[in-house]
Order: sequence, then structure tokens, then C-alpha cells
Amino acid sequence: MKLKNKIIIVTGGSVGIGLEISKKIALEGGSVIMCARNENNLITALDELNKISNNKHYYFITDVSKLDDVQLLANWIKDKFGYIHGLVNCAGIYGPIGKTPLVDMKKFADTLNINLMGTIYMCSVFFDLFSPYYKRKIINFAGGGAASSFPNYSAYATSKIALVRFTENLAIELKDNNFEVNCIAPGFVATRIHEQTLNAGSNLAGESFYDNTKNQLKNGAVSPEKAAELTLFLLSDDSNGITGKFISAPWDNWKDENFQLLLKTDKDFATIRRIDNKTFFKK
Repeated sequence: MKLKNKIIIVTGGSVGIGLEISKKIALEGGSVIMCARNENNLITALDELNKISNNKHYYFITDVSKLDDVQLLANWIKDKFGYIHGLVNCAGIYGPIGKTPLVDMKKFADTLNINLMGTIYMCSVFFDLFSPYYKRKIINFAGGGAASSFPNYSAYATSKIALVRFTENLAIELKDNNFEVNCIAPGFVATRIHEQTLNAGSNLAGESFYDNTKNQLKNGAVSPEKAAELTLFLLSDDSNGITGKFISAPWDNWKDENFQLLLKTDKDFATIRRIDNKTFFKK
């Protein structure tokens, strides 16, 4: 019960990775406030949480790309609970697929507004609503393009690499306010977002990624459980001292004590940097 009696917000918490995270929080004793745009999905997800946990869980219809929506959510939480203990920013979309000069620029901007500005709005508006008696935990979600190029998905990739830098900056800015802010790369998880790639086809998505998507969906992708486990770790007191890091759920050995020590002590480790004649592996 690592999150007993703690109140955690999960944006995009009603489907996919977000739902898996919501379930993990509920099973560990936390109360989940799920935020998303689709009420039917929220109602279904709430029913799932209530079946596995006796805690009270809630949902709020929110478009995180709209600052007014985020403020309404904050006002409701302040009136009902007074404070929160953790924030997981998982809401996100792929956006337009294709070569950048050929895609709809409004959809490109919408992607940045949801994936990037939505996270920034949540972090900013809820800054004053974290309980002062615990470590204040924020977990943001990166994804494809944050650690390497992701052509034909530039809106998505641009928003995700920006989220990593935002996470690093925010961790430094809020260190004296008892915040710990980290970013997760969940890997290729089989969620409905990949239907967009299949619908776009290889001409728009690129033959390599299109084929890779089909193969991973057919032969097995990364389990959302991995991202949920890492999220739980970063929300819990087990991760105290780790902040400003970009961690891969499936590929980093984050459960290893030596790896955790590097996260706590090496300022360059698990961050986005240009690397010239430098390795982050310690001999």
C-alpha cells in the first residue's frame, strides 16, 4: 500500500497506459482522479477501479489543452479535497502523420497544445494544490521521438522532446519547493493510438515504422504494466531523491539499486544531452 490515502491525478487516465496507471494507484491504496475528454470512457474506467479497490475514486471531464478546463478541475479539487499528493500527465495524441510541410498545421498545433501545453498547464495550475507534508511528485510521459528522430510524426515527437526538457527545467525550478519531477518513456505499448498509423498507411507513416507497428501489434508489444510499475515507484517514497530524470520503463534497469543511485547522484545520467566523446556508464 505504497500510496495509502494519497490523492493522485491521472490525465488521460481512462484508457490505455493511463488506465493501467490508475489501476496500479488504486491497488496501492491511493484515490485516483481521472481526467479525460470522453465521459463514456471515464465512466467505464471508474467502474473498473471501483471493482478492484474500496477507496473512493473520481473523474472529471477535462480538455487539458484548455487552460480554463484545467482551472475548473483545480477549483473542484480544491473545494472537495483541498490538496493532492501526486500528478501523472499521461494525456496525449499522435497528431497528424506525414511530412511536416504537407500536414494540417492546425492539427500540428493541436497536438502541441494537448501533449505539451496540457502538461504545462497542469503543472502550473496545480503547483499550489500539493500537500506540504509529503514529497510532491509529478510524472510526465514522453514517447516516440524524445530520444531519437521520429520522421512523419513531427508534431508528436516535437511535443515529447519538449516535455523532457520541460521536466528537467521544472525539477530544478521547484527543487526548493519539495517537488520531484520525472519523465517516463513507456516504449511501444499496444494501445488504440496505433490504429492511426495503420489507417495512414506506409506512404504517410513511412514504410519502416508502418511495418514495425504491424509486427509489434501482431507479435507482442511492451506491456503497459511496465510503465505503471515505474509510475508507482516514482510516486512513492521509494524514489525520494530522484528528480529531473528521463527513464525508459522497458529498457532501463530502474529497479536495480546501483541504477537508482546513479539517478540520485549523477546530474547528467538519464537526461537529454548532446554526447561528444562522453559515456554515461560508470566503470
